[in-house]
This record gives sequence, structure tokens and C-alpha cells, in this order.
Amino acid sequence: MGIQRRHDPDRSAEILRYLQSGFPLSRIDPKKLVDPNEIQTLRMPGWLPTAIVVNILRPTDQRGPKRRQIEAGDLVKVMHTKNSVAEIQLPGKLGEQDWQPIIHPIEVVDGQHRLWALEEPEEEEEKWSADFRNKIRELEIPVVAFHGLDTSWQAYLFYTINQLSKRITTSMVFDLYPLLRTEEWLLRFEGPDIYRQTRAQDLVILLWSHPESPWKDRIIRLGGREKGKITQAAFINSLMSSFIRRYTSGSGTRIGGLFGSRQRTHEIELNWVREQQAAFLIMCWRLIRNAVIKTRAQWATALLRKYEQELSNYSEPQRRELLFSGPDTQLAADQGVRGYMKVLNDLLWVANENNELDLREWDWVRKTKQDDNVAVSDALRQFERRCVKSIRYVSSIAETLADFDWRLPSALSPTDTNYATQAMYRGSSGYREIRRRMLAFIKEKGAKQISNLASEILEKLGYDAEEAEE
Repeated sequence: MGIQRRHDPDRSAEILRYLQSGFPLSRIDPKKLVDPNEIQTLRMPGWLPTAIVVNILRPTDQRGPKRRQIEAGDLVKVMHTKNSVAEIQLPGKLGEQDWQPIIHPIEVVDGQHRLWALEEPEEEEEKWSADFRNKIRELEIPVVAFHGLDTSWQAYLFYTINQLSKRITTSMVFDLYPLLRTEEWLLRFEGPDIYRQTRAQDLVILLWSHPESPWKDRIIRLGGREKGKITQAAFINSLMSSFIRRYTSGSGTRIGGLFGSRQRTHEIELNWVREQQAAFLIMCWRLIRNAVIKTRAQWATALLRKYEQELSNYSEPQRRELLFSGPDTQLAADQGVRGYMKVLNDLLWVANENNELDLREWDWVRKTKQDDNVAVSDALRQFERRCVKSIRYVSSIAETLADFDWRLPSALSPTDTNYATQAMYRGSSGYREIRRRMLAFIKEKGAKQISNLASEILEKLGYDAEEAEE
């Protein structure tokens, strides 16, 4: 009829492999596995949950270029009973091997490849065991049957089933099924970053676009470099190493991401959707920005003197804004962004585990017809009302870290006594170093609550021993 799909043997063969071994083995060539024993650990159930959609012809239906009607002996009869139940009577010729009707009594609207897959064990018997072939013959699959649909209605059904259906995004899966963030079978097939990376990208876009975000229009999304801005890739990596970090249950720090879930136990740290996560990040960055532009710390005073000479046409508020977003601050660079988010996540993770915060009490539902920015603003307002304790906690961290020396080494003379320390933050080793020094700074300068937690985290990370050696 031109409605049904042509047979794609590769597609039906994959469905058959899925029925035998489940996903992900259906898409993996066993010959490419380094360890053949992995086959058993990756094997999952294979089943066909969605219905085959068919149309049963009526005696008056005409098909083919010659507009023929189906022969009476080939009909599938549908008889209605008094109890609103339909009885289906199959043709008496069905069991005959040479039965080849000119007009077939049933047309498959959707599900052809599933049916072709069920025939393949018979066509290529040498590939499949007798036990598997028998199980395939016994397999029952759901069917939705229409009676007497013309071709235009069948085309409409095929279109709505296959064209209008919307595939769920990997970022939405992060919210709907948090345990998929840690499932070993998925991590080994898709890679450990599939959901986390998509969610991180979603959050970065919201931080870049939201009018209340300190990162509004300050994230480079299309390549290039610009002082005072950070690339989208760098911000994504910072989120994945902090708030969306995978929790490891073995030896080590055992500090996971606040937006993640625990491996194997499937426990969710915070049952937040992406709008809540974005609102929380905006709040955290807004607090550190506000604290930095107000600080009277030595590093800020030195930079402001420099700006007074170089940027005399700038107002005092404009020069102070550069302490956070200017070309001379780590807070506008990769190392500083990652350092702040990692330390913040460290402290929030431990405090949340100790039940010192009210983060778990924040429930929020997105209202209909809200766009992303309106929804994030709504979540932000509600968070400010509901989680006062957590806001005070993050404020304490931000106010302490505002006095941390955020200058880039390029803002200092090589003869400056602080130059060597700031230069240590360069390169890949700089991520670890700035995190260590920020935690040590909070331990020394912070209020009692965050100071004690910073000390605990330094011990967890093994940084205390390094500090003692210096």
C-alpha cells in the first residue's frame, strides 16, 4: 500500500538480539568484548512492551491496483457479542502450508520489524538454539486491532505513532529516573557521562541566559576566548566534577555531587529537577559575587588601586564589579570557577549528610505555560523563602571566600610575594591546589560551623598531610 515500511534486515536482527539478551548486549558485538565473561554481567531481560497495530479487513474492503475484495475463505471474522466483547474467528485455511491469499486479511500498520524479527529464528536456524526458537514461538505480544480502516486512516495512525512521538531527552531522564545515573550496565555501554553531561549542559545554558544569573552572557558557547568569560565546555566540566560528580562507594573521599545519586543504593541526595538546580546555582554564584564586590581584603584593594590608574573613567561600582567578572580574577577563569563549585559542593555535601541544612525540605513544581527563565525565577523566590538556613550557610562560605586571594598571576608582578602561590593554580594540577588552599583558608578564617567542616573535608581528601609537609 505504500504505508508499511520496507524490511530492514539489520533492524529486525537487532530486535531479535534484544529479545535474546536485552540491552545493551543487543548493540554490542560479543567478539569485541575484552573479557567474554562480561556477557553474563551485561545480560538483561528482552521484551516487547508496545503493541503491534493492525487492521482487519472487512468483506467489502478493496485492495491493490485492481481494487479486489478479499475472498470469503481468507477473511478474519470479527463478531460482536452482547457483553461488548469481540470474538475473532481465524480463516479455516490458516493451517494449510500452501495458503497464499491474494489479498491478505490483516494489514500491519505499525510493528512490522518486530514481526519479522520473530520469523528470523526459523529462517536462520543455525544461528539460534532450539530452546531459543521454541521460546520465540511461545512469545506473546500485545496487539491493537482495528476493523475496516481505510488506507488514509492507516496512514494517519502510522504518522501519529512514529512522527509525532517525542523522544525523551537525556536531561529529563536525569530527573525522572535518578538511578540511571549510576546503573553499571548503562555506564558501561553509554559511558559514565551520558546523563550527567547533558544535565550539566542544560544548567550552563540556564546560567548563561537567566537575567538574575551572574553568568548572564558571560559563558562562551561558540568557541573562542575572552577575558572575564569562561567557555561552555569548561563550565560543564566544572559542574561534572562538583555538583554532578559521581559518588564512589569504595575507598577514597566518598564525597559525591549534591545533584547526583549514590551508586548501587540508588539513594537520591536531593530530589530536585533542573530548574531547582539552576536556581540554586544562581543563588550560590550571586552570593559570592555580592561578597567579592564588597570585600576590603588586601587582594581586592590592590586590584582596585590598579584599576583606578588604568580605568579612571570607570565608577567605583564598575571597578568593584571587575573583582568578580574582570580580566584579573580567578572567579572569571576555569580554575576559580571549578575551585568555588568543588569546595561549595564539598561543604554542602557534608553538611547535608549531617542534617545541618534544610535542602531536603524544598519541594517545587513548575507551573504550566512557564518558560525556563520564568520557572527558574519562581524556583529561586521559593528557595529564598523556604531554605533560610541553607542560604545563611552558603552566605557564610561566600563571605569567607571573598577574602581569599582570587588574583590571576598575570595581575601580579613576578617579584610580588604572592606571585608564586597564584602561579601554582595554572595547569591541570591547579584544580587540586586551589581547592586545597580554599579549604585551608575556610578552616582558618571561617565561622565555626564551616571551619569544622572544612577541616573534616581536608582530612577526607588527604590534604592535611600535604599541608603539614610544606
